[in-house]
Amino acid sequence: MTETFVFRCTANEKAELRAKAEAAGLPAATLLREALGLTEARRRKPVPRVDPALVLAMGRIGGNLNQIARWLNRAMLVGRTDLDSLTLARRLVVIERQLAALLDEARRC
Repeated sequence: MTETFVFRCTANEKAELRAKAEAAGLPAATLLREALGLTEARRRKPVPRVDPALVLAMGRIGGNLNQIARWLNRAMLVGRTDLDSLTLARRLVVIERQLAALLDEARRC
């Protein structure tokens, strides 16, 4: 059974508590329990904030890349290693590197 404990604080103290909890990636209640030694400190890596449009675009691009890679793998299995499939493989590598650079840039923001 859980109970609620209410305490008074200033607006600045409340804002500071919420900011510290958010920075730690924890609910304020968990941060307070840890401060009181009531729970074991469990540090999680905070989830990075990412533009939802970027996530959607990356998902679509990833789906397209998977389809292209499947086609390329099938072509390679049947021995079709002509210039078109090799060119496609090279372009896939370029796209993969560009996507990695975009993700690195998004993580820095």
